[in-house]
Amino acid sequence: MNDLITRRKFLKRTKLPPPLDHSDFVKGSIIVLLSRQLKLVDYADTATRQILQDKEERMTILVTPSLVESIGDIVINIEREDCALIDIKSLHFFSSSIDDINEAMQLLPGMELQDLCSSSSPFVALSFRGSDSIASVRALVESSPFCNGVACPRVGQEKIFSDFFLNRHRSTTATLEECTACVIRPHIIKDRMFGQVVNDILARGFIISAIQIVFPQYVELVDEMSSGSLIALELKRDNNLSGNVVEDFRAQAGPWDYSVACELHPHSIRAKFGKSTVANAIHCTDIPKDGVIECEYFFKVLAGRQGMH
Repeated sequence: MNDLITRRKFLKRTKLPPPLDHSDFVKGSIIVLLSRQLKLVDYADTATRQILQDKEERMTILVTPSLVESIGDIVINIEREDCALIDIKSLHFFSSSIDDINEAMQLLPGMELQDLCSSSSPFVALSFRGSDSIASVRALVESSPFCNGVACPRVGQEKIFSDFFLNRHRSTTATLEECTACVIRPHIIKDRMFGQVVNDILARGFIISAIQIVFPQYVELVDEMSSGSLIALELKRDNNLSGNVVEDFRAQAGPWDYSVACELHPHSIRAKFGKSTVANAIHCTDIPKDGVIECEYFFKVLAGRQGMH
């Protein structure tokens, strides 16, 4: 591998350093290799393309507001079919343009206009990647109890469906009011534990009001936080519960130090899903007044930058 700026050789053939493995090397992925953040833009040769291309088939589904609390179970079941979650975004249509609504109605046959526009809860679009993912995800959705609340694209419209619902320019559903930020770390996504973590968060009485995958800039979030994509959540408290959402969720997250979390708070999120002090499952807002600021950063600032690329 050569550095195009200095024209020096950057990397010779060598063993793959941990925590990277072969599954990380997929077209479009962002990896950190020997302290350099790299985006894999294309295959270097035909042989590599033939080996890997079949594993890159993508399928996007749309979860309706009535099933938002079942997102964890939906992801768990689809990932059991050897399909990896690669993108996720919450969205709503009550403030969308007429053209936007018309296109959504065309992609969602059977959806009533009032159901599309009136719900205060978000829709959630999820995209999965894997061998024969289109057929396997479609078959699973159509045979599962969630069939009436999950929309699949019509045959031949998979890319149009994905490009429309996962459009980076689409407005966020983040309310930026009485909220806290939760960032699910790359190792959770890579280990396919996202569904379990979301279920755990919801079981503790929190509501996901916004969700979106973000790709951190290396200069801003380093080490484990820049080893892959992150999933940002805006969390709110259940309306029937009182208390400060930032303080409450920080307590449920547990201590930053993984060993301390396991010893003193074994039922905390970090103790249950973390692996080390670096790979400790989630980041959460620490200071009550920073809840809105952190949500604004992930759902406005960082997401806005990525929408420009």
